[in-house]
Amino acid sequence: MGKLGRWMVGAALAAILMAQEAKAQATCMGGMAMGGTGEMQEIPAPEKLPAAVKMVGLGNAHIRITGSAEAQGWFDQGLNLMHDFWDYESAKAFEQGVRVDPKCAMCWWGLARIEGFRGGTTKVYATGALAEAVKLKGHVSKGERLYIEAAEAEAAAKEGDSSKATAIYRRLVASEPKDLEARIFLAESLDGGFDDKGEPKTGQKERIAILEGVLRDAPEDSAANHYWIHAVEPGNHPELALKSAALLARLAPGSGHMVHMPGHIYYRVGDYVNAEKWFEASTETDEKYMREMHVGPDDDWNYVHNMMYSIANLMEQGRLQEANSLSDRLAGARGKMSPTLYVWSARDSMARLNNRLPVALRLGDWDGVLAMLEHAPVAETEKTANLRLLAGELREFATGMRALDRGDVAEARAASVRMDAGLWRGEQEVQGKAAAKKKEAEEKMPPMMPLMPDAEGDPLLKSLGVASMELRAGVLVAEGKPDAGKKLYAAAQVAEKKLGYHEPPIYVRPVGETEAAALLRAKDFAGAKSAYDEALKERPGSGFGLYGLARVKEMAGDEAGARLGYTEFLKAWPAADAGLPEVGHAREMVARGAMAGR
Repeated sequence: MGKLGRWMVGAALAAILMAQEAKAQATCMGGMAMGGTGEMQEIPAPEKLPAAVKMVGLGNAHIRITGSAEAQGWFDQGLNLMHDFWDYESAKAFEQGVRVDPKCAMCWWGLARIEGFRGGTTKVYATGALAEAVKLKGHVSKGERLYIEAAEAEAAAKEGDSSKATAIYRRLVASEPKDLEARIFLAESLDGGFDDKGEPKTGQKERIAILEGVLRDAPEDSAANHYWIHAVEPGNHPELALKSAALLARLAPGSGHMVHMPGHIYYRVGDYVNAEKWFEASTETDEKYMREMHVGPDDDWNYVHNMMYSIANLMEQGRLQEANSLSDRLAGARGKMSPTLYVWSARDSMARLNNRLPVALRLGDWDGVLAMLEHAPVAETEKTANLRLLAGELREFATGMRALDRGDVAEARAASVRMDAGLWRGEQEVQGKAAAKKKEAEEKMPPMMPLMPDAEGDPLLKSLGVASMELRAGVLVAEGKPDAGKKLYAAAQVAEKKLGYHEPPIYVRPVGETEAAALLRAKDFAGAKSAYDEALKERPGSGFGLYGLARVKEMAGDEAGARLGYTEFLKAWPAADAGLPEVGHAREMVARGAMAGR
């Protein structure tokens, strides 16, 4: 199945936060299951879940199944919740279907599928549920049998190999051409993704084509519109999903995640005001659900995910005080357990050091960053080794970046050397732990079970590598070696892209903005403009990039061009914090131009 998967501050800062106590972040990358190798919290066994209640506004997905009318109703609720990525309630609905009709094979099928949503390698009940579905498949329709057989193939497949399941879904589509669900499941079984240039790979091209076909036949299919957003948002043309963004919340108003999803696309195209509208609506939907159902955020992972995205979106609008306030709320929204689905994310790990650290990093407030890190509550335990590594490396990075801002090249160079030494020690430790875990896994796991990834694949180390390249590149530029610095920035951009697409973006800003700031200090105005232009490809309409472009023109002596640039910047940030020096400077420049024109 497909995996669902910055202002003057180093692009890698947020990236290095993505694996504090887990190996990977599960992300919504356009598939029907969330993948990840972290130790995610498992859904309780179905029989221990409270009885499901009828819910409305979840979507319009339907598969006709063999079973009682009541079981059909619970199945459809579970199916829609599955498409909404709402694993907790989906499992409850499928289990209720089994309770009312123990012979409902597709209810068992749903139970088997939904456990894989949070990732991990252990399966509490999926194997048994799938076995029940297989036992009953002789009493169901051909289409249902093929759904079950595809689930069998997925369960037996080696990691990442969906070919056998895909072949079965192709047979299902041929057998049931009017079954929209069959086409959707086929699309999501394909090995997709995008290349380094943001273009869809072969499997992703077919996924897109299939979903386009479903949407032509059923423009308001809730699941298809959801998957369509995920299918195109990581690539070069997220605007292709603007129609789905306008539709989706109306199609499933009772699902917090579906109400949230339009924000993905509006964020990607630079419409941060519209994105915020849906992030706020999603919060209201989730809080209403938790209040009425008497559950916490542990059982509604979208609540934390949505807050993280909203914080990132507020920062893009220059609404930093609000971002800080929401960050404080986020600190109390994690529930009783540590690992919820999106608590294993970069931005949450940053908040573990200090709730307001992301905004300080965004502003390039290096004194503030260092003060926060000085008081970061990191216990001296084995479980916090990665977090301590992060805090140490962030400290050296902030020290180096502050020195570059002050023109102290020697101190920046020394901080870079210390950072690289810390990174080397971290690599040695991770390699040792990876080897030990691999040996343990080989001894305890069946041969077909995936083993822990080796150190070369560790996302923390890969992200720290990007940060190291950024700091070293800045030092090279400050030393009067711009060509060498630009080459290293280019390498950092490649490494940044290879970290993959995440929601919200792991990086506080694109590498291009870090490069532009360094080149602007060196008065390489053409180079700075080019770097800001590149960053704006990643964040269309970003006030950060727009201010940078205006500043380039001003420093180059183009006052008229600068005033036009600052005007565009102020239009992009109509609700930004009034006290920001960038806002004040832009207003002063625009007003000066107006006075001169009188």
